[in-house]
This record gives sequence, structure tokens and C-alpha cells, in this order.
Amino acid sequence: MKACFVAAVFLLCLVLPAAYSPVRAQSAAAQAVQTKGPVQDVQIQGKVQCSLKRQVVMPFKGVITSLDVQPGQAVKKGDVLARYTISAEVVQQLRKQLSAPHIHEIEATLSNAGKNLVSLEAKQSELQNLATENMASAQSLEEVEKEIQFSRHEIAAGRERLKIERDLQKDFEVYLKGELGGSLKPVSNPSQPACLIAPITGNVVSIQSGLRDGLELGPGAPTFLIGVIDPMVMHAQVHETDMLKVATGDKAEVTLESVPNRTFEATVSRLSLTPLALGLEQPSYYDMELTVPNSDHLIKEGFKGQVVLHLKPGRQQN
Repeated sequence: MKACFVAAVFLLCLVLPAAYSPVRAQSAAAQAVQTKGPVQDVQIQGKVQCSLKRQVVMPFKGVITSLDVQPGQAVKKGDVLARYTISAEVVQQLRKQLSAPHIHEIEATLSNAGKNLVSLEAKQSELQNLATENMASAQSLEEVEKEIQFSRHEIAAGRERLKIERDLQKDFEVYLKGELGGSLKPVSNPSQPACLIAPITGNVVSIQSGLRDGLELGPGAPTFLIGVIDPMVMHAQVHETDMLKVATGDKAEVTLESVPNRTFEATVSRLSLTPLALGLEQPSYYDMELTVPNSDHLIKEGFKGQVVLHLKPGRQQN
């Protein structure tokens, strides 16, 4: 009996360490991780576009005299894209606006009002002297004082209006200088060409078809499209079942049909919270924006490709 008991205890000591060995502990941990859900790959299609674009238009009617850039050329903000001469009728109109006749009218009105005030104050002084000798009525003195008060109010209002008009004129000159490419000389000297300048630093994405020397364009006519091509952005549509599994900052892999055998790393930079369509008969899709580095300028706007997202089921979006 005692021998059997000792054998049972010895067998128990052998079994217990095996049950809690490191190998089994690792297996249990792996199983616990697996229950949380494996990483899933979701593939969606998307198209690439510039991360920022600005269109350049003709501010006034004129004739193109030179093109200073080519498609794809890198430009900095303020660089000259093209030169043009302003039409004669526009030059005359701008000259009139720069001369500011309304400001001269206000200045002339203020000058006359000042002279009138000086005359009224002299008359007031004379009446006061006569009133002390009972040679002028109090009523006449009171009327002059009212006229003086009205004249002073009129002058104060005129000065305020003059200040506003001068500020507006200064703002207009700054605006016009920017529209003409940094100088007002094209208005004072029509032989001096005005300039179309780059509004942002980037690349010349496109030049309007037919734009060349000698072409006459009206105000608002498109000329150039300047875009930021590094980085590019890619837009894709995420199905509603995957929306809670992706968040901004997630990494993705992008492959483009036009650039085979190369994979680009992208980052989710923006997620729309509103579906592209609200119809009940179809599932909802949400717009997703990814930032794609393009330092070698290999990616062009409009390229189509595949986006591979490594999504983990059940993760809630922040």
C-alpha cells in the first residue's frame, strides 16, 4: 500500500512540469492572439492625382507674346509662365481707375468746406463783437454757430470717407500689380508686357491647348495648370464593411498598371465619414485618400492602380 502511494506521487511530479512547459505556454499565447483575429488584406482600386492644383487664367483681355515654360517643368511661386500685352481699351480703363478721380473730388470738396468754415468762424467772431455792443442779434449769432457746427461735421465725414477711399485705392493698386505680374508699368507703358506668374510652387501639369505666341485671349481664359506632384494623392472607395478597420496613418501598398514591377508605399491621409451615395438598394462606399511619395516624378496624374490595405478586423476608428 505504501509503495503504491509513493509511485503515484512520483508520477504526478513528472506530469505537472510537462503540463506547464514553455512550449505549451507559447502555444497558448499564440492561440490567444489568433482568437483576436488575423490581419486581412483588402484590395481596392484607385486613381492618382496631384495633391494640390491651381489654375492660371488671363486677368484681362490681351495677346500672348511669349511662353516661358514647358509641360512638366518645375516652377516656384512667382515665376513667369508667359507674357502678354494688354488690349488698348483695357489700358485706358485701368489708367482711369489708377488716377482715382473720385478721390480728387473728395479732396476738392474738403478744401472748399475748409475755406467755408474759416469764413464762418470769421463771421462768428465779428458777430460776437457786434453783439457785445448790441449791434447784432443773438438769433443771427446762433444761426452762424449752427452753420459752423454743420460744416465741421461735414468736414469730419469727408475726411473719414477720404481715408476709406485712399485705403481702397491702395488695395486696388496692390491687387492690380499682382494681376499684371508684379508691376504697374504695363498700364503706364503699353509696350511693356504683363506677366502670368505661378501661384504656387510645383510643376506645370498642363498648358491650355492652342496657347502660343500671338493668341488673343479674354479675361478668365484658362492658360496653365500648376500642380504639386510630390507627393501625389490616390483616391479609392472603401466598402462599409471595411470602414471600421482602417484609420488615418495606416500604411498601404500601391501598384500601378502603368508602372509594372514596382510597389509604392502609401499612407492613409484622409477618410470621408459620408458615403458617396445614400441609396438603400446599394451598399455604402466611402472616399479614402492616400498620400503617395513621388520624388522621382514617375507617377503621373490619372494613373490607375491597386491599393492593398492590411486591415485588422474589429478595430474601431478614432
